[in-house]
Amino acid sequence: MNNKMYNQKKSLYLLLFAIIILSVTIIISISSAYSYVNIKNHLITDIKNNSDNMVLELKNNIKNLVAAYSINEYEKVLFNEMESNEILFAIVLKDYNMGKLLGKEYESSGKIRDENWNVVDFNDDIHQNLLSEVYYEKAFDITNQESNKIASIHIYISNKILNKELDKIIFNNIIEALIISFVLIFSLFLTIRYFILKPLSNMIKIINDTDKDGIPNQNFSLHGSKEIFLLSNTMNNMIKTIKSSRKTLKDNESRLKSLLQMSPIAVRIATNDGEKIVFANNSYLKLIDIQERELLNKNPKTYYIHESIYKDILDSLERNERIENKLISLNVNDTEVWVIASYMNIIYDEEEAVIGWFYDVTDKIKIQKQIEEQKNEFETIFNYAIDGLAIIDLNSNFLEFNGSYIKMTGFSREELLKTSCIELTAPEDVERTKIAFKTITEKGFITDFEKTCIVKDNRSVTVNMSMVLLPDKKRILISVKDITQHKLMESQSKLASMGEMIGNIAHQWRQPLSLISTIASGIKVKMEFKQFDEKELIPDMENIIKQTNYLSNTIDDFRNFIQNSNDKGEILVSNIIKKTLSILNPSIVNHNITIVLDADDDIKIDGYENQLIQALINILNNSKDALKENIKGSEDKFIFIETKAINDGLILRIRDNAGGIPEGIINKIFEPYFTTKHKSIGTGIGLSMAYQIITKHHDANIFVSNDTYEYNHKAYTGACFTIIFKHLVNAQS
Repeated sequence: MNNKMYNQKKSLYLLLFAIIILSVTIIISISSAYSYVNIKNHLITDIKNNSDNMVLELKNNIKNLVAAYSINEYEKVLFNEMESNEILFAIVLKDYNMGKLLGKEYESSGKIRDENWNVVDFNDDIHQNLLSEVYYEKAFDITNQESNKIASIHIYISNKILNKELDKIIFNNIIEALIISFVLIFSLFLTIRYFILKPLSNMIKIINDTDKDGIPNQNFSLHGSKEIFLLSNTMNNMIKTIKSSRKTLKDNESRLKSLLQMSPIAVRIATNDGEKIVFANNSYLKLIDIQERELLNKNPKTYYIHESIYKDILDSLERNERIENKLISLNVNDTEVWVIASYMNIIYDEEEAVIGWFYDVTDKIKIQKQIEEQKNEFETIFNYAIDGLAIIDLNSNFLEFNGSYIKMTGFSREELLKTSCIELTAPEDVERTKIAFKTITEKGFITDFEKTCIVKDNRSVTVNMSMVLLPDKKRILISVKDITQHKLMESQSKLASMGEMIGNIAHQWRQPLSLISTIASGIKVKMEFKQFDEKELIPDMENIIKQTNYLSNTIDDFRNFIQNSNDKGEILVSNIIKKTLSILNPSIVNHNITIVLDADDDIKIDGYENQLIQALINILNNSKDALKENIKGSEDKFIFIETKAINDGLILRIRDNAGGIPEGIINKIFEPYFTTKHKSIGTGIGLSMAYQIITKHHDANIFVSNDTYEYNHKAYTGACFTIIFKHLVNAQS
């Protein structure tokens, strides 16, 4: 309650008391004035009537005395009349008969009152001026029988007695008015107090006795007048409605707070012009990383990296502007947090407040930045990559490409935009390329696809391509590597291997052919000496057939290897090892090398069979050459081949006992053209090609190290090549 305003207000009792007094006073005053005027008029009328009667009586009494010239007698009559009527001020008789005797118009005589209101003789010279100040004057003539005027009587009435009577009446009226006023005021005050003020006072007490929400704790009494009953009943209904509304409002507020509290979006409410936090839900506490007790009553601006931003927000809200989806950076424990924020003015707990919603987009901003960085990185990689990169549509038309691709093809940018990837493909590879594009649309990608391209000036370029369908499903990204030189290296390596294999074939065929020749020679000799027995012919023929089958199988193994198939498919690692050893076996045996094979563990992989055979041949030839060079005489020469299954693949180890690779060059042996052999017997492309085939074409890993191990209770040291293949399912994923 505002005490200053309360003290300035007047009491209802005082106001009603003043109003009653004023009203009664006005009413009594009007009544008294009205009564005074009526009484005054009544008195004046009585005086006039009495004076008329008095005149008639005097006229009758004096008429004869005047006619008889009895001055003393009619003066006595006048005196008696004055004494009997206190209201009379003067009676003057003008005697015309006596005047004629005295030679005048008339003789004046009469009675008048002095200052003490005593009756004295009238003296025309002394008292004439007093007669002009009288209140009322009445004159009449006295005539004789002949109707001649013999005298005239003048009666003068003063207002002294009238005023005295009026003063007495006024006094009585005032006393009467005061008594009536007091009784009336007291009665009205008691009546108003009991029937109006007391119920109102009780109502005021009930209204002042309220709960924390300002709602009266008690209902109003229904006792009293009809009007008080109606007022009290109306107030009770209002209280009931207000309590019901307040309960509904509280319930809704509670539900709203619960909803805000459970909202995944951070919500904060601040009062005091938006500078005092009074509510924050769990999401906001989590966003700001603070406990509620530490946050309440704080100024929200402390959490803005730029406090001026929050000031601008409050200025906008003051202009009743809504702020929606504004990107703002907050400072949370010295860490920048990005949010999408919305603000508006509300009433909270009967106070003006500012509510804010905050949606944490920090991760999205980071992702956007990462995407932007990745985009920039991609553009940098795309533009400056050594490999040729190009983007084509589903019809293989060029859309974009980098400088390396332009350099590789020799065409200008304008020329490439007018052609397609299919049009640059050599005729013999067109169908395979179309099938590859169809595979991309179905599978989404294809890797290690080799083809020949016809580029500028009809130059042929052999390329290895990896292609992936972009997320929009409308474009394809291709990565192109020029492997023309690599293919030349492969051819050189293969020619070298084929030269050695021809020697192996010759060596491998020598014994079977010798055996067949011996059997044929024996049969011929026996026939010449007539010692031929047909029963002995059958075993000899079976032996010849066995040897020819061996020769045929040997031819098949070499032919399959030489065919250079580019078909990729499911293959067993154990089959690769067996076919490799079948090809190299004559050379291995010829150099007195013992193969120790432990290949019980096996898996399927997705790969090119001939390429892997070529890689293993190159590794085994490297071990064979090292053994031939470093192990002299009759010392044991071993090559150990073992497989070991692991969780997601298979480990293939190839070890020898040639003493190992010098530490200074062990990290270079997979580099192209690196060799420790004389240039007449080494090209330096064998291990490099094996590395490329295993890592690039089969997504496997190969490592080399020097290993010391024990076999048959004897220690050996040599190079160890470790190849790790992925299981078919893992490789495809």
